[in-house]
Amino acid sequence: MTIFYVRRRVLAGSLALALAAPCALAQVSAASSGEQETSSSPKTLEKVTVTGSRIPRSEIEGDAPVSVITGEQIKAQGYTTLYEFLGSMPQVSTPEFGNGISTWGNNAANARSINLRNLGADHTLLLINGYRVTDYPVPGTFGQSTFQNYNNISVGMVDHIEVLGSGASSIYGSDAVAGVINVILKKTYQGDNIKLTGGGATRGGRAYGDFLYTGGRSGEKWHLLYTYEHTNRSPLWGRDRPYTDAQSDAGYGAWNPSQRLFGFGNGTGLALVNGANKQVDGGKGPYIAPPVGACGRFGNNFSLYHKQTVATSGNQVLPGVMDGGYYCQLNADYGNWVLSPGLRADNFYVAGDYQLTDKLQAYGSVGLFTNTGTTNTQLPGLGPIAGLPGSGNSVFYDQTTGQVIGNYSRQLTPQELGSYGNTHTREKNWDIHAGLRGRIFDDRFNWDVNVGSSKYIVHQYYTGLNQQGMFDFFFGPQLGDTTINGVSMPVYALNTERFWNPITPSQYATFGVNGEDSAYTWMNQAVFNLNGDLFEMGNGQSVGFAGVLEMNHQGFHLAPDPRGNTLQFSNPFQNYITGGGTRTRYSAATEFRVPLLDSLTWTVSGRLDKYQDHSVANIAKTYGIGLEWRPIDGLLLRGTYGTNFHAPDMQAIYLANSQQTVGFYADPLLCIQTGDRTCQAYQHSTYFPQYQTGSRDLLPETGHSWTYGFVWDVPGIDGLSVSADYWKMGINNAIKWIGQGTALDDEAGCRTGLQVNGAPYVAHAMGSAYCQQAIHNVTRDASGNIIGLRTGPINVASLYVSGVDSTLTYKYNTSHWGSFKFDLNYTNNLSYQERDLPTDPLLNTRYNYPATKTVFNANWHINAWDFTLHGERTGGVRAPNYGGCTVLPNGIQPGLGDTDCVIYKGHYPNWVIFSTAASYAINDKLKVGLNIANIFDKVGVIPYYAGGFEYIATNQGAGYVGREVFLSLDWKID
Repeated sequence: MTIFYVRRRVLAGSLALALAAPCALAQVSAASSGEQETSSSPKTLEKVTVTGSRIPRSEIEGDAPVSVITGEQIKAQGYTTLYEFLGSMPQVSTPEFGNGISTWGNNAANARSINLRNLGADHTLLLINGYRVTDYPVPGTFGQSTFQNYNNISVGMVDHIEVLGSGASSIYGSDAVAGVINVILKKTYQGDNIKLTGGGATRGGRAYGDFLYTGGRSGEKWHLLYTYEHTNRSPLWGRDRPYTDAQSDAGYGAWNPSQRLFGFGNGTGLALVNGANKQVDGGKGPYIAPPVGACGRFGNNFSLYHKQTVATSGNQVLPGVMDGGYYCQLNADYGNWVLSPGLRADNFYVAGDYQLTDKLQAYGSVGLFTNTGTTNTQLPGLGPIAGLPGSGNSVFYDQTTGQVIGNYSRQLTPQELGSYGNTHTREKNWDIHAGLRGRIFDDRFNWDVNVGSSKYIVHQYYTGLNQQGMFDFFFGPQLGDTTINGVSMPVYALNTERFWNPITPSQYATFGVNGEDSAYTWMNQAVFNLNGDLFEMGNGQSVGFAGVLEMNHQGFHLAPDPRGNTLQFSNPFQNYITGGGTRTRYSAATEFRVPLLDSLTWTVSGRLDKYQDHSVANIAKTYGIGLEWRPIDGLLLRGTYGTNFHAPDMQAIYLANSQQTVGFYADPLLCIQTGDRTCQAYQHSTYFPQYQTGSRDLLPETGHSWTYGFVWDVPGIDGLSVSADYWKMGINNAIKWIGQGTALDDEAGCRTGLQVNGAPYVAHAMGSAYCQQAIHNVTRDASGNIIGLRTGPINVASLYVSGVDSTLTYKYNTSHWGSFKFDLNYTNNLSYQERDLPTDPLLNTRYNYPATKTVFNANWHINAWDFTLHGERTGGVRAPNYGGCTVLPNGIQPGLGDTDCVIYKGHYPNWVIFSTAASYAINDKLKVGLNIANIFDKVGVIPYYAGGFEYIATNQGAGYVGREVFLSLDWKID
């Protein structure tokens, strides 16, 4: 949770320990919460390498702010996963893909990404022990994101992490546009240790158990560390949080006049729709009443709903009621949707080194990370998907009811399937590194050669869809053709016994299908590092140097089930995402650290990257400079400037012609035309294919970043230090995935000049090249139904973000009451500006994201006891309908400019949570601990105008979990 900006006095002792291994490009380690200082006098430090520079230095603070947090501190603050901790940091924003794991179409629900500075997960570089890791094989929502997975990094194996929240392409190359997260795994340990942890959410769900075994041995010339961890966490389902498991849980402001008068109808479970007037009403004609008692035959899955509507004129509800008939509604549309996936993981890690000579050391590590994730969204169900009778504007005659059918729905239940039909994602990731390091030129330079190979394999096993099989099971074969009112249509005969009654699992097995989608990524790399002092300046200080040569070869392959996306088979999201390709990169970089004066240091770096793939990326040149000025003892003034580069993601280049069938969606154009200001997604009577492909014409992203600030050890108050840094980053030619939501929003805005809430559409100029393309990407039939959508990545003109990070740290030691430490960290995201074309306005959408975030930690260590209190405050964001008109009591929303319009300026309230941890060392071998995350059991609330799942402000950090309690036992065997 907290960000520990490293301080000289606080961390000097642990830094010295981190340097015990000779010649290593060591990483700085933050002091554990239980450390007590015995002296506040200055300490002479050996040189150490910290993320953000490859040159070892004796000063802990450098020209750019770096946050350092130990694995023990992460666990002491109540976190059992690395990604949840990182997500709490002020620099980290919500991942871009789908904005949530429960998003329909999110194929990567088992993975977790980290998004620094709101620039997207693919602009944050993850390093493990200073080296790159392979991408997660499965892209985000419908193939729209490339990222590294933080879900398979075990907290128990982490020594510490270092977070650099500013651009560093001149040091680390592509992806380091928003910053770098360097996870340092444990390197040495003596003896054997077992730690057991168990607990879960007090509201239910997310039951957790963890077994961690750490061991190590050492000899005169060698060290060996071995770790095994087994983790189990049960899923959190929508049914575990019933306040947000149905469409009717939408905020009351999203209820239209009919829903306010007659009740909110959930999605259709069992339904037949009269299609006699489908050409006029689009298949929304009256429902054919189910047999008496039919809805109740399926347990608590369905209930009878009477659809009634009223007409409106202006801001008035007209007299009269239109009867839409009866259907069986779903009682919990989202009851089977996963809110937090289940996880079963077995992770192994071995690392060691051997001193060949006094100047040469061999080292290596092997990691094997396996897990199975459990997820789900909606169970299989039958609807008029494209190609089936009743799809589009087609209808058919049902002999059983004697009516023309224009739409139908038959949702299957867990009892009928014999299971919940969950998706199980089985993952295997191995990472192997070996190297030599040593000293040369009279020990003035350190060198390191490392080769690594990694592969990430994912197999997703799921309950598929056989729409044709379901239709044949419930409606039987075609019985000929007939003509009614001049319209020719096929004839079928509904099997009422099957349709209106539960079927058995054995009956389901006659048409049920299961599928497997596979994907893998791999990376081979070789890195040569050299650093040391070039020569001594006249002031007695040396010019530092670092150089690196890299070669990297990587690739990916998507292998969906070969049966494809047909009426007889598809995956749960009815998509077929395929593609694959390789990329080779050669890189060289140098860095110089020049002490211009005793108090002034200048750092300059440059990097050259050569790409070989099927994109237009070729050679990238980046550079960076930094200044450190220490005018007085204890005060550091600092600043950096650098250019950044990001090669197009491999998914964006190599994604092949992929397709998804879409029937559950919101149509903004239709909402604007009908005055539906909330525009909720619902199951339409028509389906359309969405096509997406990568582009080999994408330009590389380029940009710049700069920071300036200070670090001050306040004189006269021992242990008190403050810092503040301003940062700004920009990207040109930014690659933006135009997904379904954006494409439909832009099409509606470019056609009408309006947003759904009635506000003017200002994102793009009417008639611009972008608007012309946006309209062209959506194909509609004569009735206005969407019959096709094309999406994909494009280069947009610019994206700029800026903000301020500040920290306050105070540590106080007493003679009798132990030691106290307090950390306060604050980030203010001042701007988030973007435009898609140079002719578009540069809009600051800062308040669509949390503008501010504050994190604090207070720790008290006395004798065998350790106590930690954590607090976190995330600022409010604009609520749904912000800038639109307040809905009138009758459920009608006036348009902007209407005399009854009162502009709504609502915000989500600040998200504030507290957590605590306590531990007691029974003796030198046994320690017990208690962690309580989210002490006051806070969960996200549904705002007044929230009109669709997920209802709560997940982009603000709000969650469904509530309070979690964990007990731990730590036993050092020897």
